[in-house]
Amino acid sequence: MRFAMIYKWLLLAIIIPQFMFLGGCGLQKDKLAKTWVDLEEINKEIVKSKEQIALVDSADVEGEDRDDEADEPKIKDLTSLAGGGNPYLENLSGPEELDPEKTMQGEGVLLNFDNADIYEVVQVVAEILDLNYMVDPQVKGVVNIRSGKKIPRDQLFKVFKKLLNINGLDIRQEGFYDMIYVSKKPISDKIYDAGRIDELRDTANIIMQIVPIMHLASSEAIKLIKPYLSEQGTSYDMVDLNTIIINDYESKIVDALSVLAQLDVSPLSALKVRLVKVGKAPLFDVRDELLEILSSLKINKKGYDGVTVLTLERVNSLLMVSNNEFLLDTAEKWVDHLDKVPAQGRDNIYIYNVRNSVASELANLVNALIEGKNLTPSGSTPTETSTSSSKSKTAKPVTSTRTAAKSKTASKSKQSALRFAGEPTLIADDSRNVILIRAHSADYNRLVKLLERLDNLPRQVLIEVLVAEVTLSEGWELGIEWSMRENARMNIGNSRYTNNYISNMSQVASVDGSGNPPTDLGSAAVGFTYSLLNSAGDAIGILNTIADNNEVSILSSPQVLVLNNETATVNVGRQVPIVTSETINDSGNDTRTIQYKDTGIIMTVTPRINYNGIIILEIEQEVSDATQNTTGGLDTPEISKRNIKTKLAVKDTQTILMGGLIEKKQSFVENGVPLLMDIPILGWLFKYQSEEVRKTELMIMITPYVIESDDVLDQYIKSFKEKTKNLKDDLRVDN
Repeated sequence: MRFAMIYKWLLLAIIIPQFMFLGGCGLQKDKLAKTWVDLEEINKEIVKSKEQIALVDSADVEGEDRDDEADEPKIKDLTSLAGGGNPYLENLSGPEELDPEKTMQGEGVLLNFDNADIYEVVQVVAEILDLNYMVDPQVKGVVNIRSGKKIPRDQLFKVFKKLLNINGLDIRQEGFYDMIYVSKKPISDKIYDAGRIDELRDTANIIMQIVPIMHLASSEAIKLIKPYLSEQGTSYDMVDLNTIIINDYESKIVDALSVLAQLDVSPLSALKVRLVKVGKAPLFDVRDELLEILSSLKINKKGYDGVTVLTLERVNSLLMVSNNEFLLDTAEKWVDHLDKVPAQGRDNIYIYNVRNSVASELANLVNALIEGKNLTPSGSTPTETSTSSSKSKTAKPVTSTRTAAKSKTASKSKQSALRFAGEPTLIADDSRNVILIRAHSADYNRLVKLLERLDNLPRQVLIEVLVAEVTLSEGWELGIEWSMRENARMNIGNSRYTNNYISNMSQVASVDGSGNPPTDLGSAAVGFTYSLLNSAGDAIGILNTIADNNEVSILSSPQVLVLNNETATVNVGRQVPIVTSETINDSGNDTRTIQYKDTGIIMTVTPRINYNGIIILEIEQEVSDATQNTTGGLDTPEISKRNIKTKLAVKDTQTILMGGLIEKKQSFVENGVPLLMDIPILGWLFKYQSEEVRKTELMIMITPYVIESDDVLDQYIKSFKEKTKNLKDDLRVDN
């Protein structure tokens, strides 16, 4: 045994080296004999080397600093931002359909029944599916079905079940039998929320599903899905939440929601949106030329098949919106043709149509920048060198004439500092509101972009003013400021009003050494006080409280819309004649000079909107009245005037409450029997005297609203019309 093992090891030691030698010779022989080109192997090497190079290149690119604008595509398709469907229904599993492959292969059965009794249909299908079934005696009906194509056997039961549901029947398994019965109104204790819609399946389970409606009205959604529910299915409308609840078979709910998913889509989903970047030509020129081309092609931008073009200055791009993708392709090609740099090397004449500003103001500003005139570090507005006449139709240059060689050299040096290719000149014509530009094309591109940024829509301020006169009774004897100061409470009559409106009442009037308000008007500072309220509603709440006690009189409530940095004046009153001089000639004739004085409620306001939204208001408010002159010998009326003039800062929609102008009127009345009332001592028996002291305070509330766009203005106008609608009905004023 041991000898046999030794023999085997010796044999292996001799044979293995021989095979290794022969194998080496074979490999060497194969290497020498292999003289053809293996294309497959070379291709693998090339692909491998390309992958390695790509990895290296991508690593190098990631390490380099790249320009965002260079990588940004010129055209972006933004259709996906326009809107989509209902997100709750996007992942809904639709009802299972017949397998087309099995149908084409000829597998399955055909179901063709015309006015067939339901029992016959049940019998035929049960034999095909080998069903053990029982039929409720109440089951009745006639079936009409024509499949047209063969139904696969594994899907026949689902078709059979839907057929039963259409006829108000259902089938369920009870032990070894399938019971066919008349289905009743389904009632389910399983309520599924919107987050489980994507888990719905084509089963016979009865469930209650909550479905939020995104883009349709819930009442319309119920009408749309009603034909797809079973006769026993019910749906409920939750109008306040715009949500519907469906109680039915799960398979029928899947059918209904599959239809609803196609209809509950955003009205903007059909829009095609593209953003095209303009890199060479002026943005507004490209837009205007594109609109002219589209108009010549009979493309109506207001129609369904039209193109709407918007300019986005910040990104220097055109936003194009249309329902027709072909029209967008056409407009996109035209933009590519129009986005070219004009010819270089000579001056050209261009016309810039001013849209929102005054031509001379824009031209003055840009010319001052070009020539370096009146430019200060604070950025103050340059002084106009000359203006164009609005009456004359001849355009006048707004720049001074360059006659001296010295001034021309200086101007050229400043232009070279601004890196202009030539000497651009801007000439304004206010009668046409256009600017003529003489410049090289490269300079024109820079100037027109600057003009487009400056020529923006001016902001406006809608100012609401409420002027009220408050009678100071016992609870208000020290005025509005003192009545609201202590613990934010006001005493009106016998009741105490707790201030739930004012958030910050400034203390402006003086106080005594203890910090308490003065005990009488004599020690109080008479003058101007003001406070800041959260909104106009706070001030209205205060006035309503005062009005309940008949202690307030609304003198005026004007609303005025004014441009930024412009002055608006509101005058509600009358002109009173006042004799300013009187002369008597030699013949005794009396000649008087009369001047008319405006009295009433006069308000002047100038708003200035800062970049951060703070509004600087310059306000002058005057309430004046003409009274009989008590000075002997003068028949000119006296003018009683109360005036407020101030400058303050306020936020948008914040209300300013101004007061402290207290007026004291004292009247003395004596009535009695003529002659007898003049008898000393005894005259008191025939007369009586009364003395009345009336104190009033003027309250002014101002609320500014910044109007950034026409849409915001339309909202305020709509709100104002709604407020006056009831008043028109009461006064029977026709619209």
